[in-house]
Amino acid sequence: MKEVTHEYGIDLFWKNNLAEQLDGYVDGNYLRIPQEIHSGTRYVLPISPFTTALIIDVTYNQPVTFHQRNTKDDFIGVYFNLTEGEAFHVLDEVSRPVGRWNYNLAIMDSSLDADYIIQEGSKTYMISIFIAKTAFKAYLGKLPQFKEILDEVFDSKKNTFIRYERMTNEAWWLIEELRKIDMDDPLYDVFLKGTVYALMANYMDQVANQEILIEKVVKEDLTAIISSQSTLLDLITEPFPGISSLANTACMSETRYKTLFKKITGLSPNAFFLINKLSSAKQILENGEVTIGEVSAQFNFATPSHFAELFKNAYGVAPKDHLSYF
Repeated sequence: MKEVTHEYGIDLFWKNNLAEQLDGYVDGNYLRIPQEIHSGTRYVLPISPFTTALIIDVTYNQPVTFHQRNTKDDFIGVYFNLTEGEAFHVLDEVSRPVGRWNYNLAIMDSSLDADYIIQEGSKTYMISIFIAKTAFKAYLGKLPQFKEILDEVFDSKKNTFIRYERMTNEAWWLIEELRKIDMDDPLYDVFLKGTVYALMANYMDQVANQEILIEKVVKEDLTAIISSQSTLLDLITEPFPGISSLANTACMSETRYKTLFKKITGLSPNAFFLINKLSSAKQILENGEVTIGEVSAQFNFATPSHFAELFKNAYGVAPKDHLSYF
């Protein structure tokens, strides 16, 4: 497996090192990487004095582990990741899948170390946007709910920017439209800048509807929450194990556990568990080999009617009506 230790930033000082780590070189806005590592394109463009974008549109021809170790903590990374294949963020040997069908939007403080493993054959389309904290602060300062707590949000002793979630349908559409434009098109940079501004505006709309949680997150906290999510997924056919048990395993108080879980994922532990339970049950139903009653029992729902009610609340259609499409 290829091992790459690199960093990002608003300034482009990191381009040459990343290209060399991948046995390639810099050619203008392009990072030219040998085919034996991946085919496709890496393209870097300064969007403004406070923002830089990296576009990755590649197919990996060997597995690669990226160790992101930033030396500057003055920016926020916003990562829109539409990878198809096996890709994982790893912290202290605890991994979580990311990409098109998993968590495909990550917001991370540049002070956090991150490892990213991508397997051979995986196809990646990713837009990484690096925004100076000063500019990010100006954006958030326009939202009424941030005005009184803005300084606390950007106080590194009190708060850490970290979130894994799913991008909106509008963000997905914006990215798909950009993918139709050839990078060699003379107007590509114009389209890319417009897309970056539109994606950030869309993300700010998301933030406006989210609960604001000010909490300092260290690597050990992040590892514990990711490990807890893995535990919940392993128990997906069982009843919810309870906050007390989960918090005890994470070595946290119940209050801190619930706060950090929601800060990092945007969901309470119960909501995370239920959404994934319903998603797994839905996939099995769609295979057409079991009945609604059997799936309800397999996933420990109280009754088939309770399962049907929760399913309809989540997907807007009853299980039996959903199955009529298959």
